[in-house]
Amino acid sequence: MKILYSRSLYTFLIFLSVHTYGQEDKKVIARLEQSPIENQIRLKAVVANNTPVYKELNYLLVSIKKGGSGNLSKNQQSGKFSINPNEVKVLSETSVNLDRADALKAFLYIRDEETQKLIAKDSVELNGDLFRKKSAKIEEEDAAFELKGLTIDETKTKVGKDFYDLFYMQYSQQPDKSNSIITISELPLRGTSGQINIQIDDKVIYSFMTNPGEDYLQEQLTYSLKYIKEFNAKKNLIKNEFIY
Repeated sequence: MKILYSRSLYTFLIFLSVHTYGQEDKKVIARLEQSPIENQIRLKAVVANNTPVYKELNYLLVSIKKGGSGNLSKNQQSGKFSINPNEVKVLSETSVNLDRADALKAFLYIRDEETQKLIAKDSVELNGDLFRKKSAKIEEEDAAFELKGLTIDETKTKVGKDFYDLFYMQYSQQPDKSNSIITISELPLRGTSGQINIQIDDKVIYSFMTNPGEDYLQEQLTYSLKYIKEFNAKKNLIKNEFIY
């Protein structure tokens, strides 16, 4: 009887683990693959749709290299894509020169195109000790600094692209950049008009109608930077209220 009970329990645990694995497998998986090539590391961003549903998604691939002298360099790639049920797709490939004294961090984010909800992510780290500090708080601040100033262009028209270029040139020179990713997106409206949204942390903080006028775009750029600054100030104020 004891042997029979043990066998039954073992069979149940196997069934439970297989059933659980099957449930975990039925989702979108992000994967960063790495392979060394001489003095380079090749990164491949891969996504697998293990669900029975066709999906429209977007991705962000960010790689941050820290040289032996302490200098930081950053590269980002992003884009929209569609993926069929049970399909595996390569989204992007990039190569990074990496010496023995260099460190590398890379992040892959997958979001739902419609809701902008983060549904999958992955990361890799090489020579991570060069990024780490003795204090966990300092390490957190360094990581935030490494991701500062990231912007994503999701505009669709020439007017949208013109605004994004203006925004990026101005925002990249700001000393107090946001630790969060800023997305500039564009929604088509009736006729030839559209709407540009400034988004931080999945929240639209400012929107305006498209207009090709240079003065108009400059005016909207001023408003956009103003609302970004106000949003970050409120966010920092709330964060400080919970620090004891």
